Amino acid sequence: MDDISRFLDVAKNASLIGGEVLKEHFGSVQVSDIEEKAEKDVVSFVDKTSEAKIVEYINSVFKDHQIVGEEGSSINNSPYKWYIDPLDGTKNYLMGFPIFACSVGLAYEDEPIAGAVYLPYFDKLYFAAKGLGAFKNGKPIKVSNRHILKHCNVCYGFPSRSKRDLNSYLQASKELFIEVASMRRPGAAAVDICFLAEGIFDGLMEFELHPWDISGALIVLLEAGGTYSLTNGLKSSTDIVASNGLIHDWMLSVVQKNVGVSYEVSCKR
Repeated sequence: MDDISRFLDVAKNASLIGGEVLKEHFGSVQVSDIEEKAEKDVVSFVDKTSEAKIVEYINSVFKDHQIVGEEGSSINNSPYKWYIDPLDGTKNYLMGFPIFACSVGLAYEDEPIAGAVYLPYFDKLYFAAKGLGAFKNGKPIKVSNRHILKHCNVCYGFPSRSKRDLNSYLQASKELFIEVASMRRPGAAAVDICFLAEGIFDGLMEFELHPWDISGALIVLLEAGGTYSLTNGLKSSTDIVASNGLIHDWMLSVVQKNVGVSYEVSCKR
């Protein structure tokens, strides 16, 4: 494996490059600028411009690496694969809600090793690399140590375009809601995971995600001391249960019982 610090620098720079595009156009996107990729799944010129600039930058540094973006991919045999979400929280962005980010992650043989998530509106940059710790704007972050359920805050998310059994998601949410202090839905998966990594949330469950939705944030969570479980790793659409590690088994049991899926990949630092 090449220099991990160099990978991290590129991830950070890439997320900042994309984030500047998001910042420039926030609040000015018109209805006529929005395209529907699929039912209830939209994209704008902002997503495309952000991703194009990130891809151009990464290709200028690592010409032989694979790149998988929300708007397009460049696939080869390299064990290094960059995952780009040029605008995490597209719907938030388009309606003027400032919880959105640019997320860039690097995996080596499908294992996250470096990542950065930039929230332009708040000028917050979360980043981490394997073995180097997790940071927000250069300051170390750690997951919470809360474990008494009535004191815990849980984040959840499932897509409005879901074709699966929505009732199972709602039932899992209900069982969690009864036991914990609060449940929140910011609406941007990478941001949600970073909030978990810095101890705002104690647990998280989200469904029907793409690898680029979470890749940049997973290494941040791991390096902050957190735990996550995925149904399909980073290879396809996946569900995630993540936590500070202290309430993980309980959350996993609730979700598996109600949603009926098997979590095949579990990672903790």
